[in-house]
Amino acid sequence: MSSSAYWHPALNPATAPAPGKKIPGGSGNETRLPVPFDQLPASSREFTVPGTRFYVDLMGTQRPKLPAFKPQAIQPGYLKGYVKDIYGRPLEGAQVGIRSSIIGGSYSSATGVTDAHGYYEILLPVGNVEFWGAKYLMDYESAKAPVSLFPADSNLNSFNATKGAVKNFVMLPYGQGRPDQVSKGPYWPSSYLGASIHLSYTLRTQSLPLPGSFPVGSVIVIRLTPLDLVHADEKISFTIRKIVESNELYINNIPLGRYRVEIKLENGADIMMRENINLKPQFGMQPKQAAGTTQVTFIPGDPEILVWFGNWWIVPILIEHP
Repeated sequence: MSSSAYWHPALNPATAPAPGKKIPGGSGNETRLPVPFDQLPASSREFTVPGTRFYVDLMGTQRPKLPAFKPQAIQPGYLKGYVKDIYGRPLEGAQVGIRSSIIGGSYSSATGVTDAHGYYEILLPVGNVEFWGAKYLMDYESAKAPVSLFPADSNLNSFNATKGAVKNFVMLPYGQGRPDQVSKGPYWPSSYLGASIHLSYTLRTQSLPLPGSFPVGSVIVIRLTPLDLVHADEKISFTIRKIVESNELYINNIPLGRYRVEIKLENGADIMMRENINLKPQFGMQPKQAAGTTQVTFIPGDPEILVWFGNWWIVPILIEHP
């Protein structure tokens, strides 16, 4: 699942510049070649999650660098724009859906599909227009993953059809979703365009010292090391220290890719883990049971998705104290 698997046919490898360099195509049409995984700049980040908190956002407000878009004139009665990946390459077959409301509460809907240049155009039904969907079927592992698209101007305000609008979208490998969604549910995986892992475990009490349970105040150390990444400009390893008080932890907004996952006690002892219910077992943990170390690929979500909402199912992992 290396970045090279997402090669754009317009880029001739015989004449292509070095990875990461711009390929000119006119103002707003530049593209960049992906940097091979082993050449990506590497860094690490550490988090401590206090006992009462049960989620962590690994990338925060950071987003990948967005590509430039060619300026377009607004055309009354039409919505138009381009859809690209983070390297500026056009995405053919992306879908943008709108609905228009008029007096009385009835709705009319319309959908545009991008062409080989990543361009779409929608003749708008009469009324006040709002966005309900923007998605792309991304090549992922040996399958397709339907992913939600990010509005390049960070804005999805409604508008009147008579005025028309231009709206460009980008496929992002991580990032926070709609601000209202993030503020209401910062622990919901769907609030992020990146992927999520959910750890669940049992708390140990004096009255119920169950085998495999974790004492309150103990520390679980989780390390995520990328083995390959989707559309990446950097590779980041994460260390999360969870102080046990709640019985779960959502690790959200993980840059898309394949990871080695290590889960241990603070003293270095391996923690037992096994995958919980997973309706797409070709993804998720491999192997499905492990002590201390496993690998994870993320689980594509439903085919129908809302614009700017994450669409990666959580990787559900049950852990037990050794």
